[in-house]
Amino acid sequence: MHPDLLQMVKKENICVECCPASNKILGYVHDLRTHPTRSLLANGVKVSISPDDHGFFGSPGVTLDFVLAYMAWDLNLLDLKQLCLNSIEFASVGEEDKVVLRSFFNHKWSTFLAYVRGKH
Repeated sequence: MHPDLLQMVKKENICVECCPASNKILGYVHDLRTHPTRSLLANGVKVSISPDDHGFFGSPGVTLDFVLAYMAWDLNLLDLKQLCLNSIEFASVGEEDKVVLRSFFNHKWSTFLAYVRGKH
C-alpha cells in the first residue's frame, strides 16, 4: 500500500476486510505468509477477517480463515482478539447490536481463556 494511502486509512480509522482462505483459493496470493494484510497489521491498520462468499465457497464460518491467518502471519492471542473486536466495531449494525455482540464476545473469550488455562 502506498505510504500516503496507508496514512489516510489509519487517520480515517478505516478497517480493511481480509478473506485469507478465498484469497488463497482464488490465487490472489500464492503464499499467505506474503499476504499484504500482514504488512498492514504491522503498520497499525485495523483489519477484520471474513470468510468471503458463503454461497460460492460453502464456508461454514470464519474458523478456517482465522487458522490460516494465525499460522501464516505469526499472530498471538492478543492479535486474534483484536481482529475479532475489529469485526464488531466495524460491523454494519447499530450501536445497540454492537453492545450485545461485544458482551457475547467477551463472555466467549473469557470462557475460551479459562479453557486454555485449564480452569473450565
